Amino acid sequence: MIGSEGFKKYFQSFSWLFADRVVRLALVLLTGIFVTRYLGAEILGKLNYAMAVVSIGAVLTSMGMNEIISRDLVQHPERKDELLGSGFVIKLCGAILLNLFALVFALWQDLDPLTVLLIVITASGELFRWSSVIEYLFISRVQGRVPAKVNIVATVVGSGYKLVLVAMKAPILWFAAAYALETVVFAISMYIAYHNHGMRIRNWRPTRRMIGRLLQQSWPLLIYGIALQAQLKIDQIMIFDILRGTIGEEAANIEVGQYSVAVKMIEATAFLPVIIQLVLAPAISKAKVQDVELYRQRLTNQYRLMFLLYLTTSIPLYFVAEPLIVLLYGEEFRLAGHLLAIFAARLVFSYIGVAKNSFITNESLFKFSLVTTVIGAAINIGLNLALIPTMRSDGAIWATLVSFFVSVYLVDLFHPRTRINFKMMTQGVLSFWRIRGVR
Repeated sequence: MIGSEGFKKYFQSFSWLFADRVVRLALVLLTGIFVTRYLGAEILGKLNYAMAVVSIGAVLTSMGMNEIISRDLVQHPERKDELLGSGFVIKLCGAILLNLFALVFALWQDLDPLTVLLIVITASGELFRWSSVIEYLFISRVQGRVPAKVNIVATVVGSGYKLVLVAMKAPILWFAAAYALETVVFAISMYIAYHNHGMRIRNWRPTRRMIGRLLQQSWPLLIYGIALQAQLKIDQIMIFDILRGTIGEEAANIEVGQYSVAVKMIEATAFLPVIIQLVLAPAISKAKVQDVELYRQRLTNQYRLMFLLYLTTSIPLYFVAEPLIVLLYGEEFRLAGHLLAIFAARLVFSYIGVAKNSFITNESLFKFSLVTTVIGAAINIGLNLALIPTMRSDGAIWATLVSFFVSVYLVDLFHPRTRINFKMMTQGVLSFWRIRGVR
């Protein structure tokens, strides 16, 4: 099997996508150091507030359709032009809705003109996000090298542009434009790649039937995406909105700037559990149809591996967080180092949550996953309202930690079909050293 042409094709596609993630992550982190040092905590806080607003609304540009379009392109390649055309229409309409939402939100919040402009400029980039339908076409054809190269090109252009802005001491609005520039470069590059493979966008044929079908199937994923993004990004918005009335807008922006640096550092580890889960997923799915006991052993073993990964990343991170942040970003961001040390505790639920996707997928518990994500977002928002006024950024981190504890771990205890997974997660954490003893 390993020597087969099919395996080599999938492995090459996976390798390109993995290389894409690593290269882009390295570029973003490296560029981020120079940009952060140049902008300072207050201005960085303004920029990241705008990006957090757009990130939550950006779910509208996908409408939860990405996985569905990718699936249908595999199952019905003859409907390519209808699928891509319909996906294009939905994504473009979603991007227009996002821009309207972002503008209304900015005006409703009575934000200063600069922050409003930052939100508008950042949101404008999403108008070109329709090009992601082409990306999913190539992935469905196991041609991961194409979107990987395009993503790397867009990131290199965006990173180079930001470094030029730093050298020129450009104003903040130009940095917001960098986000839009990356999406434009991505769209143009995808268009060129599509044409170079002998296909034409003018052949796309959107239909009402296909648009209705895609929207009907994708609405649960849309709600899931909004809830997940809210759970991940709402804290940066709420820190500013809650604190500006008590400590002033300048101090609130500084708080968001410090928090965003810690978040970006913690997000840098996010690809590790995803790669592990992707590698182990086929073996777990195969065991599901062969032997239930073996299936559960492999799931437990995956939880052990994720907890071991958590220990090897979070413990060192806890001790080096503050000096590391000061070394990379300067003394001004020492508070971000303190926040990063606390954030390290959240990794256990992030990693276990990624591994839990194997259980959710194999048991087809997608509605349950939707409900738990909404519960997690609601808890996060409620705790933010309670904790941020007194604990500031620390409160937002603890709110996130508790919400992930409930939505990833605790809720499984209260559903008959997930109680066994609660047991496996607990066993995996409490016996992580037995990882080699499982088939």
